[in-house]
Amino acid sequence: MKRLAVLALVMFVVVAGCSSPRTGVRIGDNTLEQFEAGVTTEAWLIAIIGEPTTWSIVQGVEDTKVYRYELVERKGGLMSFFSGDQLSTSVVYFIITEGIVTRFWTDREVERTLTGQAVEQIGGVKASP
Repeated sequence: MKRLAVLALVMFVVVAGCSSPRTGVRIGDNTLEQFEAGVTTEAWLIAIIGEPTTWSIVQGVEDTKVYRYELVERKGGLMSFFSGDQLSTSVVYFIITEGIVTRFWTDREVERTLTGQAVEQIGGVKASP
């Protein structure tokens, strides 16, 4: 019985360590391609990806807001048991003026391999001209 309890505890630690909890909304490059600066409305943006994580009004610029959609992921796994969890964050910014998206872009961390080499990102930036 004691052996079964130890085995259950080990399985729990392994499974819990392999999970990748996240907070926020993941916005992929294909989704970003659906938006067009100067055309996409604020209402359409919210209908597609939901309310922003945070937003603010730009002081001194009439009827302009900045929407921020943040994603924070805890990258764990079995190796994190020894090295600790790593956090990965990305933020997508939308500038909205008079109800129209005028600019948007992403700010993503560079992911690295175990040897420290940067992992090539596909896409990652989308902005108006």
